[in-house]
Amino acid sequence: MGSGFMGKLSDVLGGFATKVNSLRYIMVIKNAFSALIPVIITGAFGTLFSAMVFDAENGLAKIEFLRFLAELKPIASSISYVTLSFLTIYAVFLIGIELAKLNKLKGVFPGIIAVMSYLSVTPTIYQFLSDDKNILVENVLAKQYTDTKGLFLGMIVAILSVELYSWLGRQKKITNQNA
Repeated sequence: MGSGFMGKLSDVLGGFATKVNSLRYIMVIKNAFSALIPVIITGAFGTLFSAMVFDAENGLAKIEFLRFLAELKPIASSISYVTLSFLTIYAVFLIGIELAKLNKLKGVFPGIIAVMSYLSVTPTIYQFLSDDKNILVENVLAKQYTDTKGLFLGMIVAILSVELYSWLGRQKKITNQNA
């Protein structure tokens, strides 16, 4: 059974991975996340520096002669916030763009359609408890829908909205093209 079995298993799994990797939506998501790698790395470094270097309680800024580092924490926190806290929005936009390329559509408008579609299905009311009071905030976009928690819904909405846009663009009755 030795290397013969492992070789066959490797061939089977490799073939399966190749087939899955060639599926159009997997390809689109893979390309979008490949483009997002710099954003993810930047956000990770922002979080790391905020917590480990610039934090006066637990980081290097706790050391007396490095106290000045604590003043840089807002910069690292901002970097982390604008990268990781909006990851779903960026992914939805790029999935829209990548799927549009696959459907032979040009421009960034499909990415904008994907983001608009995602934002239209996310609640704009946020309810929370503060000092035993139930507080309702309207006309906001909760972080849980923009960071990684909303990613799966965002991917589905991006794919559906751009596929619908592509399909509508091919309808001759809508586009006034003569057959």
